Amino acid sequence: MIHQVPDGPEIHYEVTGNGAPVVLIAGTGCDDTWWAQQRDVFARQYTVITPHMRGAGASTIYRDPESYSSQVMADDVASLLGALDLGPAHVVGHSLGSCIAQQLAIRHPAAVASAQLHATWAYADEWLRSAFIATTDDALARGDRQAAFRTVKMWVFSPHYLATRTPARVADTVTAAFITNPHLEAGPGLRGHLHADRHHDTRSQLAGIDVPVLVTAGELDASFPPRYSRWVYEQLPRARWHLFTGKRAAHAFNIELAEEFNHVALGFLADQDQTKE
Repeated sequence: MIHQVPDGPEIHYEVTGNGAPVVLIAGTGCDDTWWAQQRDVFARQYTVITPHMRGAGASTIYRDPESYSSQVMADDVASLLGALDLGPAHVVGHSLGSCIAQQLAIRHPAAVASAQLHATWAYADEWLRSAFIATTDDALARGDRQAAFRTVKMWVFSPHYLATRTPARVADTVTAAFITNPHLEAGPGLRGHLHADRHHDTRSQLAGIDVPVLVTAGELDASFPPRYSRWVYEQLPRARWHLFTGKRAAHAFNIELAEEFNHVALGFLADQDQTKE
């Protein structure tokens, strides 16, 4: 399905399941295939909306990287929810998706019932700008897309997965998201997402988010180490913390630790349902 944002991009999205609305927002350069281990599980209890953000998947790709920000992408999600008449929604974001979720709660609070910020950050300090963001963007700036994907692979997945390519369900999701995905794009859209990563800054606004929030991190996340998520958690007035641990607790913990991730995320959502009763 397609939603045309007024004076903005075409946003491709899927809706499945029944129940309270849950929006799953993927991170840098990723589309709805990122949520292959979550979508059908969540849809057993909820109406699940999985948008392709501008610059990713089948949605509009703008060539100017500076046209991308967590703010404008949050506005895109708010426009979609308004068109579907499905708010307020539970918003689940991973990586850049979590920054979009922050901005959605800040800029469009009436659209958000609760937020989940997985592998998140409040702003990109010099280390973060020099590490994941610059190493990936430098390869793209040289036109070396293969080097960019090799770099992303190193930052996103655990050493254990890269050594074994197991279990099969993880390998299948990685293949679908990064190899056989017909919409995979490693040009201006990905550079635009990296621009949004670099310039996201909600340090002065987090304390004003007045909905229940789950903040998580992976202890082995090399791209966005847990200290970034922990700082966000400490600024929020109504937040819960969870740290994923073990040899698979890298940036893609929703894929590598899907069973634990789903248990934690759905448990948080169930608590919100009980609070409303």
